[in-house]
Amino acid sequence: MTANVFRRRGPVEPGPRKGRMALVSVILGAAFTALLVRAWHLQVEQHDHFAQRSAGQHVAHITLQASRGVIYDRNGRELALSASVPSVFAVPRDIEHPAQVASEIGRILGLDPERVERLLTGHGAFVWLARHVTSDEAAQLDALALPGIQLRDEPRRFYPNRSLAGAVLGFAGIDGDGLEGVERDFDRYLRGRSYELEVLRDARGRKAMPAGGVPLEQLSGYSLELTIDARIQQVAEAALRNQVREMEAKGGVVIIMDPRTGDVLALAQTPDFDPNLFREGAPADWRNRAITDVLEPGSTVKPLLIAGALDSGKVRADTVWDGHHGRLKVGRKIVRDVHGSDELTTLQIIQRSSNVGAVQVGQRLGKEAYHRYLRAFGFGQPSGLGLRGEQIGSLRPPARWGQIHLATFSYGYGLSVTPLQLTMAYATIANHGLLMKPRLLRRVVDARGNEVEAFPPRVLRRVISEDAARAVTRGLIMVTEKGGTGRKARVAGYEVAGKTGTAHKVDGVAGGYSEKKVRSSFAGFVPADDPRLVIYVNVDEPQVAHYGGLVAGPIFSEIAREVLPYLGVEASADYVADDTAEDEALEEETLGIDPQARPWWYEEAVLTGAPEHLVVPDLRGQSLAAVVRAAADLKLRLRIEGAGVVVSQTPQAGALLPPDSTVLVAFDLPGRPPAATP
Repeated sequence: MTANVFRRRGPVEPGPRKGRMALVSVILGAAFTALLVRAWHLQVEQHDHFAQRSAGQHVAHITLQASRGVIYDRNGRELALSASVPSVFAVPRDIEHPAQVASEIGRILGLDPERVERLLTGHGAFVWLARHVTSDEAAQLDALALPGIQLRDEPRRFYPNRSLAGAVLGFAGIDGDGLEGVERDFDRYLRGRSYELEVLRDARGRKAMPAGGVPLEQLSGYSLELTIDARIQQVAEAALRNQVREMEAKGGVVIIMDPRTGDVLALAQTPDFDPNLFREGAPADWRNRAITDVLEPGSTVKPLLIAGALDSGKVRADTVWDGHHGRLKVGRKIVRDVHGSDELTTLQIIQRSSNVGAVQVGQRLGKEAYHRYLRAFGFGQPSGLGLRGEQIGSLRPPARWGQIHLATFSYGYGLSVTPLQLTMAYATIANHGLLMKPRLLRRVVDARGNEVEAFPPRVLRRVISEDAARAVTRGLIMVTEKGGTGRKARVAGYEVAGKTGTAHKVDGVAGGYSEKKVRSSFAGFVPADDPRLVIYVNVDEPQVAHYGGLVAGPIFSEIAREVLPYLGVEASADYVADDTAEDEALEEETLGIDPQARPWWYEEAVLTGAPEHLVVPDLRGQSLAAVVRAAADLKLRLRIEGAGVVVSQTPQAGALLPPDSTVLVAFDLPGRPPAATP
């Protein structure tokens, strides 16, 4: 039996079962190969396609615009800040009934339903419907839970003090861009940075940030600390506003500066505007008049002239001058004083605001030296404040001064300055002859309060000696004492040094100076022996009174009376402002020439009464070189015919033209008949 069990079998013949196994193996191998090919195709060839689809379904990218930095005053009071407010946007592809949704949104937000429907039926994946809506509107929309309509918080700029320092601060637009003022000019610091976040989204649209949030300090803009003092700004604006209303004036400007550092403590103006409502105002209301407006300084320039003359050694403080009984002939013109004098000292020229005396000092100093001192005081050049739109005024080179120019420049006509330039000049006298760079920005800090950049006070140059500054200060004190023109600027308990000014404006229609339109000003500092405040006041076209001491002097007094105790400056003497008839008589400053006569200089900056037009000068008899220089000064185009000297011109002298207009000038040799002009 055993042999039978272990008997060898013969070879097995292939059968149906073995064939099926081979077939299955081939099929499985082919399927597995197909799966490998398909997997390779999906994971390699189609990788980018499916990655994008996956990201579209589960991953979203959100671009965040961080808040702008805060603007503070010098004491940490917020002048401009950002707060989160809701905005409404739509995802059109998620909206099934655009007309119905548009009707609901239009009802809540007060929008045109047809316009909203057009936005909802667009092809975009994102569209803004309304920016910066109220919390009540946002709550109503949220309660409706409209598909495809969502809310997102955005930073919005607020100015908590409303119109306070509005022209200085400017404003930012809805997208966080600085558009005017400090907001625009220091936008590089204030602007919040944009940052794109990747978030995961589930089936219900809920989002999560797998990498966590971004620290706020990495995104927020830097904050600014200004030199402005909000309290002093309030006092200045209130005093200016009240006096402008009382005098029925067109407007006004006040600048307050610390002469020791050049810090601008206040820049006030009226009319003002609220940056929160900047769209309701006109662009003319937005400009910072302290740096954009140019004006003839009038008698406020006399102390600068005398300061230069004293510093150069050409005159002494006790030099006695011939008063010429109030009439001095210069060339073909007569320079006048309302109250003529037989004689007066150098400092009495300041006290009595004598044009005749100032002209004689100017002649003694000379045009080159006078021009050099005016430039040293900062006239005809940028101040360095750091704000765009600043004008530099007009100060022609001394080579083009005639004797009448030197005369009128001596009492402040024929040249132009900005209010800030004149304030800096008086601050130089108050600071013992040192000119400080004006400072509006003290430092830049980040969101944690760490200092990023600082701007310390900086001396630009010495303009006059300390002795000359002290002497001019004595003359400025005399202005506010008996016999002076500025007694209404006195402050009880403090000695005031200052100068009045009453500058007639050019009448752009008549082509001469207006008798009724004036700029009344007062510039000075207090306390006179140790100045803490330099205050410049200018009131445009007052109607009730005209003279600087009567119109601008009281504003100076009111501001100083409130601000000095606030700064901790103790009263040292009992000075009382008297309101006497003598004040009014001494206030009668004069233009110095016939106000009906057209000015004999034709520079655009002189025409502050009509800055949009220029008076065409009389070019007859002049050479080609002189005509080209005059046209360049006035920014006029020339069309030249012939050669020789000017024999005719179109338009005629005295006509008003806007800048960049063309003047046709015909030249011929003397004695020939003038060529015909079209």
